[in-house]
Amino acid sequence: MTIPIPMRWMTLTLMKIDDLIQDCFNLPEDDLGDYFEKAFKTSREHFSNKMAFYAPGLVHYETDFHEATDPYRFPSISVTGKGCALNCEHCNAHLLETMIPATSPDALWNVFNEIKEKGGSGCLISGGATPKGDTPLMEFIPTIKRAKNDLGLDIVVHTGVVYPETAQALGEAGIDGAMLDIIGSDETLRQIYHMDKSVDIFDESMSHLEDYGVPYMPHIIAGLHYGELVGEADAIKMIAKHNPNSVVVVAFMPLDHTPMQDTKPASPMDIARVIIATRLAIPEKPLILGCARPLGDHRRSTDRLAIDAGVNGIAYPSDEGYEYAEKKGFKLSFADQCCSLIERVL
Repeated sequence: MTIPIPMRWMTLTLMKIDDLIQDCFNLPEDDLGDYFEKAFKTSREHFSNKMAFYAPGLVHYETDFHEATDPYRFPSISVTGKGCALNCEHCNAHLLETMIPATSPDALWNVFNEIKEKGGSGCLISGGATPKGDTPLMEFIPTIKRAKNDLGLDIVVHTGVVYPETAQALGEAGIDGAMLDIIGSDETLRQIYHMDKSVDIFDESMSHLEDYGVPYMPHIIAGLHYGELVGEADAIKMIAKHNPNSVVVVAFMPLDHTPMQDTKPASPMDIARVIIATRLAIPEKPLILGCARPLGDHRRSTDRLAIDAGVNGIAYPSDEGYEYAEKKGFKLSFADQCCSLIERVL
């Protein structure tokens, strides 16, 4: 089914969004030049020449141009400790090991106070998933609301699948942002996430967040299906029907001790295809290259291509990415917070 062109798109192109996205994904690399140019121009028209860089507390980050070494500057917290009911193929709960465990409301309150005492500005609340695909947040939301009111922390939340009662509670708590992966392929949902559900649950999740006024930042994971682009185009179309605060593109990166540790990730150019399509389909929303992406030469190439493809921000930029943005004349900023808060800069 072809999605009609939103009014916001009429000044950009007469193509249907479906057709344009498919071109971004299917054209030979040598034929993408016009799309790079259009995406970059579109980003400048909506967001001028600002480029925001981020280095939250998930990892130690030290370069010639920015130093962010305090783990409490904007740490990640797991409300399930190291536990996850899904044990997805790409993660297998491995990412939870890098987070601060806080498996009770009292423990979470203690971590909030420690962040405040050590000068941190906020945190990411995350955790493993339940069999329904959501992060079990409900018992922690009163404590999150208390931290917002009493400590003034910036708090963003990894929700996983969103159900109405959770959306309502998060809206009442006044969180600063909800982040959730948008999967566009039922096959990927089954094989990678071990969930026997339809991807419609992500469409519904965004609607629930909107119903209760929760700012949210959907994530698209390039190459999650064993390094191939499967479902990313449909994820973009799904997001384009909604009203997110920003959109984050990340990339599958092989992790040790997971079933996909030997899987080759999507190429930098394939990641760029996802970014270009997202930029052109959703032109008026901030677009970010997020934390998760392969390291080394892969990251250096990805960062440069992402800038050419019209991103407004990058988390943990490589030296080459930073220098490339500088050479292209961007007005640069750096924050030790989650990149989901990019609206404060733009």
